[in-house]
Amino acid sequence: MIKYIFGLLIIALVSCQNSEKNLSSEEIIDKAIEYSGKSKLNENILKFTFRAYDYKATPTCDGFKFERLSKTKPIRDVLVNDELTRYYNDSIVKLADTTAFNYYESVNSVHYFTQLPVRLKDEAVNLSNLGKEKIEDKTYHKLEVKFSENGGGVDFEDIYIYWFDVEDFSMDYLAYSFIVNEGGLRFRKAINRRTIDGVVFQDYENYKPRVKSKKLEDIGKMFENDQLELLSLIENEDIELSPVKLNCN
Repeated sequence: MIKYIFGLLIIALVSCQNSEKNLSSEEIIDKAIEYSGKSKLNENILKFTFRAYDYKATPTCDGFKFERLSKTKPIRDVLVNDELTRYYNDSIVKLADTTAFNYYESVNSVHYFTQLPVRLKDEAVNLSNLGKEKIEDKTYHKLEVKFSENGGGVDFEDIYIYWFDVEDFSMDYLAYSFIVNEGGLRFRKAINRRTIDGVVFQDYENYKPRVKSKKLEDIGKMFENDQLELLSLIENEDIELSPVKLNCN
């Protein structure tokens, strides 16, 4: 009987390990979203402050309305369906295409990072599992994200990598390559993690390579080997959630 019970325990342990090894990229993302509680953003208005602006993300039946409000001027940027409109008081400001594009990128980027990892369920996201990697003595699922041109936004050629803890599926690190402004790489380490109304929020240390590099896949090792330098802190303050009811029938 003891041998039988011991055998069952071994089988259960091996089965659990195999299940862990065989997680698909989609399953990893689902577990990360469950850990983060970010699905609640689909039914709550999110407000927060980042540097000189107040931000607001409002769920609608057609996605999200993203807003950025200046703290010093009566200026409000509204982003709906990839189209940005700037208001001065309540009047629409006519913008040159280049200026509108820059504002779009700025507003969308701040909101995008705040909503992670739930945005990794977007239709334009293409996931690749890069296996596991150890950073700062912890093991992570390492996923690469590329975007389809259709629905991937103006920066669809950017490539991202995310590291999810194999134990709790927290998103502890992320990195990305970009091509605008001569291109480059960035690496972010999560800090100041806190839970607000059941939703996990975190700030980031933002790093760049000390020597210009195009090897995004190696940036985790570069961080481990002290080959990155701290560029800035990404800190969101005054985070507030308020429930909203949608009638999309």
